[in-house]
Amino acid sequence: MNDLQKRLLVILKEFARVCEKHNLRYFLNGGTCLGAIRHKGFIPWDDDVDVMMPREDYEKFLTLQYEYEGTPYFIQSWKSDPRYTYGFAKLRDSSTTFIEDFYRNHRINHGVWIDIFPLDGMAKKPIPREKCAKRVKFIWFETYMAYLPNLIRKVRKETWFKDICLNIVGGLTYIFDIAHYRSKVRDRYAKKYKMEESALSGNLFGWTFKKAAMETDIFMDFVYVPFEDTELRVMKRYDDYLRNIFGDYMKYPPLDQQVGHHHNKGFSLTEGYVEYMKKNKI
Repeated sequence: MNDLQKRLLVILKEFARVCEKHNLRYFLNGGTCLGAIRHKGFIPWDDDVDVMMPREDYEKFLTLQYEYEGTPYFIQSWKSDPRYTYGFAKLRDSSTTFIEDFYRNHRINHGVWIDIFPLDGMAKKPIPREKCAKRVKFIWFETYMAYLPNLIRKVRKETWFKDICLNIVGGLTYIFDIAHYRSKVRDRYAKKYKMEESALSGNLFGWTFKKAAMETDIFMDFVYVPFEDTELRVMKRYDDYLRNIFGDYMKYPPLDQQVGHHHNKGFSLTEGYVEYMKKNKI
C-alpha cells in the first residue's frame, strides 16, 4: 500500500465500524470490490475507495455524525455541506487534504475521503438492463445542474471575461438556490423504486450507465472477504456483480490503464484542508 491507500483504509475501517455497530448493510463497490477479490486489498494503482449501501441503510448512516464526535471524520452530503453537489455521500478525514480538480473552486470539506453510494431500485419488472441507462443519465443531468452555483470564482487578469460570465451564472443560480432544488429533484427520482420491491437495482450515481442495473437478488446477502489487514463485506454473488461490470475481471488491464483517476490541486496527509487552503491561498 502507498501512503494514500493506508489513510483510505483507516477511513474505510471507521465506516465499517459504525455500520457494524448499527447493523447497517454495506458492500464494497466497483474497483474496491474488484480489488478485494483479485488482490485481497487495493488494486495497486487505485487512488480511491467505493462502498454502496441499500438506500434505507444509507439514509440512516447520514444521520450518524455523532458517532464521529471528537474525531476528524465528517459525513459529507448535499444536506450536511451546502456547497457539495453530488448525490452520493463521502466520509472525509478533515485532518488531511485532497482538493479534487473538479471541486477546486468549491468551499467544501476537502479532506481525503471514501465514496458512499446509495443502492436504489431501478425497475419494478424485469426489462433489458440497458434501458435503465436513461435513469443514470437523468441523475447526472440533475447533478450538473446542481453544480452551477459553484461556477463562482476569483476574477483573474488572464481569464477575466470568462470568469465574469461564470460568476454571473453562478451568482444567479446561487441566489435562487438552484443547487438544493436540483438535489431534491434528483433524490426523489432516485428513490422512486424501493430496492426490495424491484426486479433490477443498482448504483444510479456511478459511471457504468448501461451496466448499472442488475438483478436485485445480487444485493440481498453478503460475505466477508480479506481486504489488506482486515475483512470487509462484498455481495455474496460478487462474481455475477463483477462480471456484469468488468467482464473477465481477473484479467489485468493494459499497462497504460493501470493508473489512478483522481487529479488534485492540493494534497496533504499531514495537514487539514482548512489550514492547507489558507497557507496556499486557495
